[in-house]
Amino acid sequence: MGKQEIPGFVLNLRFIVCFVLSVVLLFADLRLKALSDVRYYIESALYPVMVFADSPRSLSNAVSTQFKSRAQLIAENEQLASEIFEQRADLLRLHSLEQENAAMRKLLNSPLHETSRRMFAEVVAVDSDPYLQRVVVNRGASSNVYHSMPVITDEGLVGQVIQVDYSFSRVLLLSDPSSSVPVVNVRNQIRALAEGNGTHDELDIANVARSADFQEGDLLVTSGLGGVYPEGYPVAVVTSVGLAENQSFAEVKAKPLVDFAKMRYVLMYWYDTKGSRGDEIQPKQPTDGKVILREERIKRLIDSMSASQQNKRNTAAAQDKAAAGAGQGD
Repeated sequence: MGKQEIPGFVLNLRFIVCFVLSVVLLFADLRLKALSDVRYYIESALYPVMVFADSPRSLSNAVSTQFKSRAQLIAENEQLASEIFEQRADLLRLHSLEQENAAMRKLLNSPLHETSRRMFAEVVAVDSDPYLQRVVVNRGASSNVYHSMPVITDEGLVGQVIQVDYSFSRVLLLSDPSSSVPVVNVRNQIRALAEGNGTHDELDIANVARSADFQEGDLLVTSGLGGVYPEGYPVAVVTSVGLAENQSFAEVKAKPLVDFAKMRYVLMYWYDTKGSRGDEIQPKQPTDGKVILREERIKRLIDSMSASQQNKRNTAAAQDKAAAGAGQGD
């Protein structure tokens, strides 16, 4: 038997009935809320089916979001790590700048005359010769630096300029064997000479009589004699006093107040024999300090020989006097 076909009239009638029923149900639901409970139970029953049907799309979105979030977190982490690294580098630089600023403030507060001219300079090189105690600073004739110009820090005296070029100068440190600075003991005003011996942390104090009152811990400052260094600037502290036999002078050692090995910034000080600001001192040509240093050595040698001869004469006179006294007694 073949399949029985449904007449077209019946189909049309079914369509009309379903359409009318749908309209009635919609009207009843919208106006009368009659099917709200029925719809609630039907939706509750079909919810698992809806979730299952939507699960492929939700899973795809979740996986995509997870990978996107991971990549974004990695990128953000790398960016934050880079920023932290840069900030740490900036912090180190800031710390260095703070230290430099503090050092410069200390230099500006150095106990110099308020009217004196002074100028910052940076140590840019150290002489490679182990027997020489000299440094190079980044100031020269273009900055009106002159020969024998005093160089100081906030801690004490550094030395003097011995060579001037256009853009830099060479400074003779107190510890150099050719350096000699007139000093005075603050405690009792006894004068002496602070001479370098080639070591950074020790000076020889010359011309100290055996009877002179020098003690460990005495502060030595510049006396102002010679017109090179300003008066009253700290130089060294006495560390030892020795009294060797058959010697006219005491063996006194002192420690410089400036740590030359760690020195980075200095102040260059305009000073003349009259104690003025030195505005008139403006050298035009670079100078070389070798000849003057040689003359200073010769002068010191002559002074030492004169002192030795004077001591011999005094000793001979004392012996003659003692002999004469003994003869009269006989």
